[in-house]
Amino acid sequence: MHPESSPRAAPDAHLPPLPDLPEGPGAPRRVGVELEFGALPPERAALIAGDVLGGGLTRLSAGEWRLHESALGTVKIYLDTALRPEGSDAAAKAGVALARQVVPIEIVTEPVAQADLARLDALVAALASAGAEGSRAHMLHGFGLHLNIALADPESGRDMPRVARAFALLEPWLRARDPLDMSRRVLPFTQPFPRAFGDALARLAPDAAPEALFDLIDAHLDSRNHGLDLLPAYAHLAPGRFARHAAAGGPVSARPAYHFRMPESRIDEAGWSLGYDWRRWVLVERVAADDALAAKLATLRANQPAWPALFDGRATVDAVTSALGPLADLAPEAPGRA
Repeated sequence: MHPESSPRAAPDAHLPPLPDLPEGPGAPRRVGVELEFGALPPERAALIAGDVLGGGLTRLSAGEWRLHESALGTVKIYLDTALRPEGSDAAAKAGVALARQVVPIEIVTEPVAQADLARLDALVAALASAGAEGSRAHMLHGFGLHLNIALADPESGRDMPRVARAFALLEPWLRARDPLDMSRRVLPFTQPFPRAFGDALARLAPDAAPEALFDLIDAHLDSRNHGLDLLPAYAHLAPGRFARHAAAGGPVSARPAYHFRMPESRIDEAGWSLGYDWRRWVLVERVAADDALAAKLATLRANQPAWPALFDGRATVDAVTSALGPLADLAPEAPGRA
């Protein structure tokens, strides 16, 4: 239902802080956000961002804007394609109008404090009220939401093995709990971890050295196009070693962050907010911080020979839900899945 034709529920602003991992604190860690959406011209989106966040706008071309000195620092707003027209003449504007029918507008923040995610949620609500459309509004959209969450230990990445393991243990359940829209699944950007890689991560000790994780990445991954992209952090922590890694998923921008790219943009759906997928990531880190719970989930995986190929099976989903207990509420089940 289009947001201009019906009342929009207030966005869920429940944005719990990251837990403290053994390798570093949760609260000071920052997060960068990349949000894709359609139906709005880049200029309209930029003006809305300026109204909500303050600061000064600069137009770089017909399809690209910058918001400077806003409440969230510098914010980029642009037509998300390498083929976006350059310049600001009539031809460039016509090209932008044509491209934005199928190519998303993207808003990208610099890393912001966790407490500032509520400000970004206010921008999401304003864009939705103006008619922004998400992934499910059109079969060709496939728009995403990416969260770039700072490592707990950005110097040596000691938290990476336990967080990667927790994600591998939860990924099939998260995908079964609230499946991605087909427009998102058919694109190559958010593929599940390969089965063998997930199995190897499940067996990894939570206090394993980052090098052990890098060994597994080298053995099993040749692309960054997964629900959790570990390659930017790998490239940051071990640039010499990473240079020898054959990454077929395109260029990698090294940064000390988990690139959580599985979520889809549902900006036009009543009640959706950044908090929905932020809480799903918080669940990953809650499991990462709880060695006993992670071990229980690893045992469940080991006892499911068809994992994750048959993970849609109700019994398997229910077993993980039961093991998680109240934490499962951080990743609610989609309507109709029960």
